[in-house]
Amino acid sequence: MVEQITKGDWRRFVQEGVLDDSRINERIQTSWNHCRSLGVDPYNGKGTQLLSYDALQKRRRENSHLIQLAEPFITKLAAMYHDSDVILLLVDHEGYVLRMVGEKQVKATAGQINFTEGVKWTEEQVGTNAIGTALAIGEPIAINGMEHFSIASQTWGCSAAPIKDENNKVIGALDISSPYIPDHYQHVLAAVVAAAYAIESKWQHMVKEEELELINLGLKEERGSDHSFILYNRNHQLVYASSAITNVPATISELPANHKKSPVYAKDSSEIIGHHITLTNHKKSPAVQGWNSSFQFHGVAGKSSAFQKVLERAKKAAEKDVTIHITGDTGTGKEVMAKSLHDCSKPDSPFVAVNCGAIPENLLESELFGYIGGAFTGARRDGYEGKIVQANGGTLFLDEIGDISVKTQVALLRTLQEKKVVPIGGKKPIRVSFRLITATNKSIGELVKKGQFREDLYYRIYVYPLHMPPLKNRLSDIPELVEYYLQKRNWQFTWRTEAVRALQSYHWPGNIRELFNVLEGIYIEYGEQSPDPADVEAYIRQITPHERKKSFSFELSTREQMEKEYIEKALRQHGGRASAAARQLGIPRSTFYRKLKKYELG
Repeated sequence: MVEQITKGDWRRFVQEGVLDDSRINERIQTSWNHCRSLGVDPYNGKGTQLLSYDALQKRRRENSHLIQLAEPFITKLAAMYHDSDVILLLVDHEGYVLRMVGEKQVKATAGQINFTEGVKWTEEQVGTNAIGTALAIGEPIAINGMEHFSIASQTWGCSAAPIKDENNKVIGALDISSPYIPDHYQHVLAAVVAAAYAIESKWQHMVKEEELELINLGLKEERGSDHSFILYNRNHQLVYASSAITNVPATISELPANHKKSPVYAKDSSEIIGHHITLTNHKKSPAVQGWNSSFQFHGVAGKSSAFQKVLERAKKAAEKDVTIHITGDTGTGKEVMAKSLHDCSKPDSPFVAVNCGAIPENLLESELFGYIGGAFTGARRDGYEGKIVQANGGTLFLDEIGDISVKTQVALLRTLQEKKVVPIGGKKPIRVSFRLITATNKSIGELVKKGQFREDLYYRIYVYPLHMPPLKNRLSDIPELVEYYLQKRNWQFTWRTEAVRALQSYHWPGNIRELFNVLEGIYIEYGEQSPDPADVEAYIRQITPHERKKSFSFELSTREQMEKEYIEKALRQHGGRASAAARQLGIPRSTFYRKLKKYELG
């Protein structure tokens, strides 16, 4: 039997690295060596990595199923150990304390070493301890008194058991801790292990229910939908596929590139229980029978009525060889629409795009019409085949056509009338046939009135107009735009609803392009986690402060209103001193100042 570790044993180890094997359990010995190699401070051990209020709430939402399943067992254990000077803790897989229940005095004692909700309690942070060691080894363990590596925990006795999912992966841990009394709570570890095992059983049952929910969703969608789809569970394993699809990959990682992935949320929480895959290839494929070949927009179609009307018009024009003029503000997706129209009508032919506003006028003509060798100083020896010839048999997309000079307008009009192009310096015309799609963020009609655009060319290009609405007129499409961009960048996380609503409260003068730039910037700032609504607003205000001073229209949720009132009350109690109010509320100062700005409590 291993003898009890003494203060002298501990002191000798931390000073000299020497251990008496007869006095220390092998797993604890391994943990001590690990902590020493990491440089954990044995003379401290207080928790230092604490989550802000908002970050803790976010982590609780991410682990809502674990909390929901564990809560009944925590309640039972709390009743069992009532008046026994213990606290019960539920932690996530990274060691953050999600829930702490127990006697008020014991919680206060634990608070002296920052052993509280929101703290990260791992071996790396505080040394050998039941929670951190159980997570590290994936097995139940009790750590008592001097077995703790750091002084701060050596007056405690702790018993913890990991909680594992259906794939035997650790998703959290359950712990009971109390001020240490030798040989006092020897049965505690057994109680913790039994509760953890019961939670695991509930988890496995929940996963089966989720799969049934996904299957039910698949059956309903197949009856009422004309497109092909696949459903995978939370572990990216196949659950359901449309009957039209053959050779279905068993996991998401095996899917081809032409798919759109959307999360499927649980009915009663914001947790993702699976993923819905829509195959985006508009052409018939050997793997997908009965593929719908109607118009497919390559961007985000969304559900807004403003954009659905555009898609209806685009669908009518897609298979007809009609000249199309697309209008819309910068960043609304004019080129995406042009490419979608081309792919639905001439998918195997060239699509040639030219931004007329980005090419100097003295180069634009040669870029469009080409030139023969030696036509001018600096010309290529073998000449250049212009964009119009490159588009022969396909689609020529002229973006910002309102920026071309009158001289180039004349040459373009002649090409459209005669269906021939003469390269600069050449004499022999080249016959061409292409579909013309033009776009601009200007009013061509106004340019005609001012004499800056030829009226005859105007009538040549303004045959079938499509107007791309600004993002402020399709705010309901923002959730799908966010999801689309996250998938496009292969970011494996999802923004929560509140953060997306913050994006919807802004008027987006830069449209979809500006939205994607903001998503990129926030990702750099916050990484793979959903930012808080206040963080979203603060970031947008930061990048263009004058433009956005009054461009948000937030309505506070009930929780936010309560939080604002608590902050106001604390500020009044401390005469407006922010640092004192932050200490009273237990909010880090940086977070507190951010909330002052959010609630305009300056």
